[in-house]
Amino acid sequence: MNVDTAPDAQRSSTTPAPDACRGRGVLVGAFAVLDALAHADDGLGLTALACASGLAKTSTYRLAEQLVALGAVQCIEHRYYVGALIGRIGQRWQPDPLLRRVAQGPVHNLSVQAGAMASLRILHEQRLRLICATAARDQAYISDPVGRELVARTATGRVLYAAQPGGDVALPDCWPQREWRRLRESVREPGATVADRQDAFPGICCVSAPVWWPDGTCAGAVTVLVLSRTLPPRLPDLVSHAVRCVGTALASTTQ
Repeated sequence: MNVDTAPDAQRSSTTPAPDACRGRGVLVGAFAVLDALAHADDGLGLTALACASGLAKTSTYRLAEQLVALGAVQCIEHRYYVGALIGRIGQRWQPDPLLRRVAQGPVHNLSVQAGAMASLRILHEQRLRLICATAARDQAYISDPVGRELVARTATGRVLYAAQPGGDVALPDCWPQREWRRLRESVREPGATVADRQDAFPGICCVSAPVWWPDGTCAGAVTVLVLSRTLPPRLPDLVSHAVRCVGTALASTTQ
């Protein structure tokens, strides 16, 4: 007896297996839970987590408890938070590996020449994200400010907000609109730098400048930070030189 298996073969090649479908659904749900918790610094109760993730309450509870067992989520007093496992994985995230690779040398040299902490950061989801950094000997690492208003008070934040294409990002209210307009125009001038003379934190001064991709979009901001109440006069030139080195390296790698 002849058996025509073509319809079955065609169906198996175009229709995912039920287990595969369920597996993808579980992954989507798990990441929906994690994404909701990533935006909740104070954690979420079960009802709020279900609402934020868009899942049914029973599904949310099942997924959240499975993630707790894995260490990806922690539950404290009936509230869920991002867990240590996700924190460790997140620390290995590189926002832009190419940018990090070409900037490490110039940023390190800037730190040595300035005798201070030097870094390259980007603005991602209204927060400063570190690409690479070098601290001078015996200088402690200083964490980034949290909150868009405080970020925008730093030299790094001002550069990154001002370098965004017009209308792409709402500008914080910590500076008048006329100041933002002036900064938007000046930050694109060759050798432009922005100085922070204790504007964000007492006893800390910074100089920052934008790095540009060959297409004219902002790749990030190189910043040097000194623990001082006055700004050393040579810092702007050192930062400008580091920015030129990074920009030249980016241009050569993207040709």
